[in-house]
Amino acid sequence: MDVNGNTVSHSGTLADGETVSLDADPSWLRDGQNNVTVHVGDGSYSGDGPEPQVDVEYRHDLESPRTVDYESEALSERYNISKTYTTPRANATLTVPHARTVLSMRALDYRLNETGSWSSVPQSAANLSGTTLDIDVSALAGDPVPEGTTVEVRSTGSRVDAHDSEISVVRATPVGFDMDSRIRLDSWNSGSYLEVGETPQSGLVYYGENESYSAESDYVELYSDGSQQFYAPNASSGSRLTLNTLSARVSPERNSMRVRVPESVNATNTEFVVEPASVVGDSWTAEYVAGTDGQWYAVVDGSGNELGSAEKPDAIEVSRDDVGLVSIVPTEEPSQSTDGPGGGIFAAATTGNLPSLIVLFGSVGMLFVAGTRPESSREAVERFAGSVGGLVGRVPRIGGALESAVEGGLSSAGSGLVTVGENRLLTGAIGVAVAVAANEAGLYSIGPETGAILAVGGIAVGSLFLLREADEFTTARWIAIVAVAGVVALQGLGEGDLLAEFVNSDAFLIAILIGGYAVIQLVREYRANNGPDDDRPQVIVGGRFRDSGDEGSD
Repeated sequence: MDVNGNTVSHSGTLADGETVSLDADPSWLRDGQNNVTVHVGDGSYSGDGPEPQVDVEYRHDLESPRTVDYESEALSERYNISKTYTTPRANATLTVPHARTVLSMRALDYRLNETGSWSSVPQSAANLSGTTLDIDVSALAGDPVPEGTTVEVRSTGSRVDAHDSEISVVRATPVGFDMDSRIRLDSWNSGSYLEVGETPQSGLVYYGENESYSAESDYVELYSDGSQQFYAPNASSGSRLTLNTLSARVSPERNSMRVRVPESVNATNTEFVVEPASVVGDSWTAEYVAGTDGQWYAVVDGSGNELGSAEKPDAIEVSRDDVGLVSIVPTEEPSQSTDGPGGGIFAAATTGNLPSLIVLFGSVGMLFVAGTRPESSREAVERFAGSVGGLVGRVPRIGGALESAVEGGLSSAGSGLVTVGENRLLTGAIGVAVAVAANEAGLYSIGPETGAILAVGGIAVGSLFLLREADEFTTARWIAIVAVAGVVALQGLGEGDLLAEFVNSDAFLIAILIGGYAVIQLVREYRANNGPDDDRPQVIVGGRFRDSGDEGSD
């Protein structure tokens, strides 16, 4: 029998039904196609007798049976490999060919003989070249690997999702190392970006360095759900860069924000440029991961002004995102709170959202004013509609046809708004809706203490108005409503002793003002109902005397 040019044979005559085994050398086999040729007899057959023939059963077994399970997720690639060695094997290795977009190794574990717990593959037994992972099995199971040994390996690689682009990872980051992955942008344009998956450095801010292009415009856009997108507008197809991460997790409270990392950043100098994205003035947090627990750290701007501080591992809170260059530095524990009442509201005056706030709340204010003087407001609307209609009427050809329609439409719309303004309850509801919508959209930000002040103050004013309108006002009733609102607001603020939280909160100021007003009203009411002449008969000369609704004589 000839196997790929190598011969093995049996000499002698086989009786009917007799079998013999011929063992070939495993080294004769080769990858791909194998050629097997069987020769029967010694070549002396002349055709006078029966032709010699045999039945042949040919097989070769796997020396090391293996199974491979592969799973590809949106931003992860997982391999589960099991390999059994049926014969001793020296210098045994196992190769895991991850995809070219695997940015880093998130996990790499092994187990022997399908028993016991999984263990991490030592760094000395794993070699990551690009995205191809070679594992030294002999270092895990012994050299040579004993016969019958089953080795299980499971690996998880973190992928990067390239949008409107194609990339190759020239050098991936092994398990247990800081992010330091070199990538090549095979196809790239100004609108391309990279979305990073669940890497071991998940949540840390990504940035590029050692770029083969001018990198001043590189930035990462961060979103409140924790995702981030890396943009390189100046890069092009064929560009290369190394992806690294800051020693900080940065996250906007809502919407999104942009972060640029200057070339001066290093392991001991955590600085970055914070810029707004879709909305100006969003608050954000920075969690510093390189420091020591228990140490206080602060975010400071380029002028050294402290924007926020916290004790590690707590996150540092910053009230706005239009602050430019910032850095994270050690600081002293603050002696007392520096927050002022209403700071979150008035901070909106320093952001680009102020014009939007003026338009929104100015419109509500105009609606309220129009409702207080409806006749004058409707006359003003008519004059405005007439002026606009006159201007439209001057347009050649179509002006005459549109003039009356435009004037009538503006007049009807304006009159309808005045009618809405006359309804105080509806106008107030619109104002509250606008305030809530603006806060949800991030146009301004208020803290819990400022929110408590506004809530209690609004309830106090609103209940006073409604009680007077319903002719049900009494000082005691109004004080009860305000007191209940104040307790509820304080309970929302307080995490410990209610009285301590009340005294230390900014809501204490508004409580003092309301309490003072209530005391004055109680004194006035008491004097009015308990005057010295209340029970004496009165004679009214030259006027009308009213008692229980009955009119007296002139």
